[in-house]
Amino acid sequence: MSTSPRESSGSPSGSAVPDNLLLNIPQADVILRSCDSFEFRLPKLYIIQSSPILGEKVLVSPGPQPNATTITSNSESDRGAIALPVIQLPDSGDILLSLLSHIIPVPPIIPETIEQTMELLSVAQKYKMDVVLTRIRYHIAQQDPPFIRKDTAFRVYSLSYKYGLRKEALQAARSTLAFSPLTIEGLQDDELDMMSGASLHELWKYHKRVGSDLTSSLGEFRLSQVWKTLGVSGCRSLTAASRIPHWLDDYIELMGEYLALFDLTRFHKALSNHIHREGKSGSIGCTPCAQISHDTLHALWEALTTVVNGSITKAESDFSIVEDLDQTGPESHATQSTEAHHTLKYSDMSNADMILQSANMVNFRVHKLVLVTSSPFFDSMFSLPQPPNDETVDGPPIVPVSEDAETLNSLISLLYPVSPEIPDTDDNILALIAASQKYEMVAVQCLIRAEVSRRGLLSPKGIEAFRVYAVAYRLRLLPEITTTARLTLDHSMTFDGLGEALRSFEGRALRDLLNFRHCCSAHLDKCMKLFSDPSNGPSRIWAGSSYPVPSFCSSQPDNNLGSLPTWVKNLLASSDIPTLKPSRFRGEYLKALQGHLNKKDCHFCMKVHALQGETFCEEIEKGLMQARNVQYTFFEGGIL
Repeated sequence: MSTSPRESSGSPSGSAVPDNLLLNIPQADVILRSCDSFEFRLPKLYIIQSSPILGEKVLVSPGPQPNATTITSNSESDRGAIALPVIQLPDSGDILLSLLSHIIPVPPIIPETIEQTMELLSVAQKYKMDVVLTRIRYHIAQQDPPFIRKDTAFRVYSLSYKYGLRKEALQAARSTLAFSPLTIEGLQDDELDMMSGASLHELWKYHKRVGSDLTSSLGEFRLSQVWKTLGVSGCRSLTAASRIPHWLDDYIELMGEYLALFDLTRFHKALSNHIHREGKSGSIGCTPCAQISHDTLHALWEALTTVVNGSITKAESDFSIVEDLDQTGPESHATQSTEAHHTLKYSDMSNADMILQSANMVNFRVHKLVLVTSSPFFDSMFSLPQPPNDETVDGPPIVPVSEDAETLNSLISLLYPVSPEIPDTDDNILALIAASQKYEMVAVQCLIRAEVSRRGLLSPKGIEAFRVYAVAYRLRLLPEITTTARLTLDHSMTFDGLGEALRSFEGRALRDLLNFRHCCSAHLDKCMKLFSDPSNGPSRIWAGSSYPVPSFCSSQPDNNLGSLPTWVKNLLASSDIPTLKPSRFRGEYLKALQGHLNKKDCHFCMKVHALQGETFCEEIEKGLMQARNVQYTFFEGGIL
């Protein structure tokens, strides 16, 4: 950090400066204390004029305040001074020091890291320090290299979204357009780790809006009369529709698909390639384009820039920061309604000696012995000295828990010799398993999973598998993570494919799922090479033979023995195979065979199918299943 305000402001002569005092302004009449116990002594006026929120904290009445205490100086020179109120703040000393350096007349301090800088901005925004926020942004804008640039764009965007800093989020989102088109596969592991699903979903929608509007705007631009106005329509190669140079039309079309190509250097390179490509023996082939003046090219580039910026600005108007990560799980159920309490069968066990209180304030009378014998968690908790609890109902002690009433009712039903209450929705099942895992109820966990498997529950369909995977990942339920991750293999993992389910993800969950799918894909590639081997793989039955008489498929190239029929090659090379359920391969195989027989009436393939077709399908299905069942270590990112 730069010069500390503590050094620049000085301290009273002869006074002892405490080690935790970071700021000491003469005539101070209030102390701000950070969460890490650093203190800042300054006049209230600075705070009142800078922040309406902090101003309310310091403008307190003389009476006792819940969040303010008073201290007196121990220094000789300060004896008899008025005691200073202390305002406790939740922010760190480093951040408060940087923040206050933009309020008092000292050299401003900008943190060294991106994370601290974004936190500083968020604290200024939190305390509604509009003028201070403007000052901080001004000093950040003076940095060289720029604070927001291509290599920092995703990190700044992620933190901006997290802290609700819309201005920085939009600036960073604009910088990420250099990576368009944005794809999940194209993101680096560290970029996936740092971004929440909600922020990534909003960024993708932003990219999509920019691309959609830009395509439309560029289409109109190409059909406009700007070319005649600028005098660039004399090229020897003009388009039929818009009568503009082909090189420029091609550049605009590519730029609409890949905004990263929107670059002045690439623009000039496109023109240069056109000029030299049109010429013969190194001569200039397109004289009109070669003679376009610098001013004309500048005007043309400015016109294109206006179109691009217009599309970006339009997309920014719909940008929103809503960190609505789906917190499905024990904690999220705390806000559920208590209307269904009449359906709770096990909230009042006879002769109970304690009460478990759900997050939505429903009491469950249970037996301490049952909890202790079922859960090492409760056993350890009850073995410790218990603090006095004034909250009792008819005597039994109350233990508040974070689970909702429905989850707690199901959990209790599994601790007693009664009919188990297993939820029928994916979210509630995961909440129940998470509760049993939290309380270390191993036997109960096994019972839940066995019952869920027996009833065929927790089998999300379609893209819902992605959302359930994300919830299981957040709750750290490894068996459910693995199961649902395999279910996602039936669907492509793209922004369009994930849709709103992406908002349920935390960054690491997305990265782990992507790496898991890469591992499955790598294993599948090996399987496909074996499948397509006409010598040793399952497909060898289709390669034909020369003994005792030549026998081969009628579609084999040049009747070449030892090669696979074209229809078999096409079947195994299909892009649908990697995401195909093993059980569906047989249908694809029969469809491909039928199409071949309809065209060729191939007796060879009919015979092979009749004799060995079943075995062939079984071997392929087995290989596909093995590729799906690859062992992957979630939370570590590798193969076991």
